[in-house]
Amino acid sequence: MKEIINMKNSAALVLGLLMSASGRAEQTEKAPLGVLPPEACGVWSWYSWGGTPNKWNSKITAEETYPGLRGIPIVVGWDKLEPEDGVYKWDLFDDIIKQAAANNKYVFTLLWINPTEPQWLYDKGVPKVKIDTFKDDPNFGIQAYPLDKKYKFYSERIITKLAEHLRSLPPELFKRVVFHQVVEGSTGDGFCYKGEPKDPRYKVMREEWADYQKYIRRFTVDAFSKPMDGKPPMALLIHTEDVAAGLKYYPGTVLKQGVPSHGYGSNSERSKFNGYKPWMTPDNPSGRPVFSRGEGETMIPRKGQTTEHSKWFQQNPQQNLYWTALGALQNGLDIWNLPEFVIEDPQWRESLDMFNRYAGQKYPNKSPVAFCALRDELNADDTIRFPEAKYGAANKNNTDRVLKICAEFADHGAVVQDLDKALAGGLKSRSRTGYNDVAWDRIDDDYCRFLYPIEKLETSVGWWNLGPKDQPYGKFARGFEHKSGKNALYFGFHKDFFKQDGQPVGPLSFRLVWYDNTTGSWGFSYDAGQGNFKSAKTFTGTGTNRWREEIFTITDAVMNHQGPQGADIALVNLDDKNKVFHLIEVQRVDRKALTTSESH
Repeated sequence: MKEIINMKNSAALVLGLLMSASGRAEQTEKAPLGVLPPEACGVWSWYSWGGTPNKWNSKITAEETYPGLRGIPIVVGWDKLEPEDGVYKWDLFDDIIKQAAANNKYVFTLLWINPTEPQWLYDKGVPKVKIDTFKDDPNFGIQAYPLDKKYKFYSERIITKLAEHLRSLPPELFKRVVFHQVVEGSTGDGFCYKGEPKDPRYKVMREEWADYQKYIRRFTVDAFSKPMDGKPPMALLIHTEDVAAGLKYYPGTVLKQGVPSHGYGSNSERSKFNGYKPWMTPDNPSGRPVFSRGEGETMIPRKGQTTEHSKWFQQNPQQNLYWTALGALQNGLDIWNLPEFVIEDPQWRESLDMFNRYAGQKYPNKSPVAFCALRDELNADDTIRFPEAKYGAANKNNTDRVLKICAEFADHGAVVQDLDKALAGGLKSRSRTGYNDVAWDRIDDDYCRFLYPIEKLETSVGWWNLGPKDQPYGKFARGFEHKSGKNALYFGFHKDFFKQDGQPVGPLSFRLVWYDNTTGSWGFSYDAGQGNFKSAKTFTGTGTNRWREEIFTITDAVMNHQGPQGADIALVNLDDKNKVFHLIEVQRVDRKALTTSESH
């Protein structure tokens, strides 16, 4: 059959296409300020936490670290950059930028002003403040008084000097710096102190700090963007949850997303996501997608260690990092900073590859890939799906409601293992000790990029915690339920992914992951145009109770939303046995990559 190419005997070819990030859509026109190159998006290293920046370990080649590494953050403390008054160690930035350029990587820059003030600052008369800190790191115990006039002068000077230096880099190095992160508080957080000053004279009121933040943010933005002898402006990461306001403040804004980068399934994540979602593609008032970065260092402890936010993660680390990658993609995260010991360890590669494959793909018409990871979410705040008359009042004190909802789905694998955290706030929910499949205000969409389910609750049923632990796929899934007439799952591509002109869209490679728990059969159908929703492939299980993948290519698809319920593709049950699905991946394929033998 010419239109359907069975790739079982050449899976390596298609997997290579799926895994490759080198085939990403190129932007021939000059990108707007703040739009990151697709090849710069994906997994980056991270090495700095605590009260003083750590040093990068200099591992950058495929032999030394993760072969798919996209970039390296440059995090420098003020005391190291200006160890003496007016003496600047620019090599701390330049050496890494040169290494990145030589290895086709990227960097972003971050200057820690506080609590890394140089000692000479105090010799100039800036008050040294002793802090009763809540941090274990002693570096947080002494800081400069940030409202002092001399502090203002010297901190402005170092910001200005750094901006001038970076903007004056040669073009081949400057293009490797994707943005500079604006830092206002202690280690870039929201306040100047991590604790209370022991001398009340140096107490800073929140209102005073808010005024200072506004001032120093404006000063930094101007330093990196105002006209300067023809030097180019820089994109800037600015901390804000109001995307529209951030873009109005500075059109070249990049965002920080700390919630999805630290793990999937935090309470209240849906509300945060809904504020960001409209800005993930160019179809918004700014005319360009908004890009973001986030760190993932707290959920993955070093071997033999446990952190407050890693207890749930330890239930199945491979699975949880994999689903964190998918959740981060759903949230539009573009740069995922992960600890060096993680990216150097091959056991995590499938999760990192998954993130790299889709990160940065914000233009649907240019993206070479799309995916949909199937899932169901049980939100205790959802009073439409779970009426209060049946399940009890929907409030954050009613844990009985959580248990009632969980009981209804227990036969499909749903569990609540830390009831105290099931209705907790966002940060507290991250310290759960186990899985909570019933929670509050979590993202209830499938995790997708440009391929979306159609009426998923009406056409399928959810599953949780399914399959063997050595496969990472089964935290969530959806499948058929023959007895209730749910025998087809429908999906549609983003309206701009294809031209929608009624013509074939070119070869498409598909990878489907499903749970082989029966001996039944299911089929794959697609929109072939002119009212032909074509039955393409049939797959039959053997009952191994393991996840398996199917890889094939279609050459005659039209994908004009002309299938049932406006679908482009469908998974169709062919008997009375219920099948369960994890993932659909799609890759545009160059016809030149298809051999003659494969096209028949």
